[in-house]
Amino acid sequence: MSQELVSFSEAVKVQQLDSHTYKVNLHDSYCIGSVPNGGYTASCLLEAARLHLASRGQPDPMTAHFQFINRTEVGPAVIIISDVKPGRQLSVVHLTLYQRGLLYQAPWITKESTRIEIVAYLTMTNLSKERGLTLPTIWKMSPEPPAPSPKDFDLLKQDKDPYWAEFDLSSAQGPNDYRRCMNNCYFYFPRGRPQVDKSVIDLWMRFKCDKFTNSSLGFVADAWPYVVEAYRPAKGNKPFGANEVFWYPTVVMSLDLKRPLPESGVEWLRLRMQSKEIRNGRLDLEVLVTDQEGQLVAISNQVNLILGSERNTGARSHDKGKI
Repeated sequence: MSQELVSFSEAVKVQQLDSHTYKVNLHDSYCIGSVPNGGYTASCLLEAARLHLASRGQPDPMTAHFQFINRTEVGPAVIIISDVKPGRQLSVVHLTLYQRGLLYQAPWITKESTRIEIVAYLTMTNLSKERGLTLPTIWKMSPEPPAPSPKDFDLLKQDKDPYWAEFDLSSAQGPNDYRRCMNNCYFYFPRGRPQVDKSVIDLWMRFKCDKFTNSSLGFVADAWPYVVEAYRPAKGNKPFGANEVFWYPTVVMSLDLKRPLPESGVEWLRLRMQSKEIRNGRLDLEVLVTDQEGQLVAISNQVNLILGSERNTGARSHDKGKI
């Protein structure tokens, strides 16, 4: 298992194979256990759609829906895109990510052995050209965040902000090589005070060697599906073992992009994660993403399972393909 840091832009780098087919290599450093993070693979699909619709001037995902059919694995993958409804303002595309039994040339996949891993529907547009009625609402984060936003992000970067402190990843549950996806980012939690509730998590995040763009928002939305960890007992076995390691695979995820991030990217994003019910090994997660000015960037809703880590790390033997 690699401990090498790979920039996010490199990890989601997509190569066009033909007019509707793209290739991506899923990197080990963006895995939880043996499985690439679901949000990371969603970002690979977002990047493929961006390239596919660039010639139409529609590089931005307005909405996205991802269905995770099978667990992906490190290595090559093929993304095939169908133009469901091309339009002047909005275009709808269907994407399928395949692995196993891949070929060097068209048709790129093998009917007998290639497996569908993820399917997605995306509505693509150019958010910078959006025009229309805009009205104020009374929406705000509720309950109120446990700490005010930093006034000086340079202080936050130096871990000197009075209200936010860098999270020590070594304290996270599970060995470092299991949760290595997290090692690509810095996370900052309220300093010296609890979150507003166990079911609500507020944090700031930044990449260690990249910036956030629209394509990275899939990964951002799924960067911290760890609400269950707030319930972890210091010792004993209520409601679960203090040393039990979980895997939180994403079953389905939606993304509603409210405003585009600049093409050059941004360094900081703030997240609010909240679960409404954690029941029978399944949790819902609403994720609000805001920028440094507090503007809403994206809303994501997802469903995650709660499984033992042994379901993730089991060895798999098969032909990964020739591509």
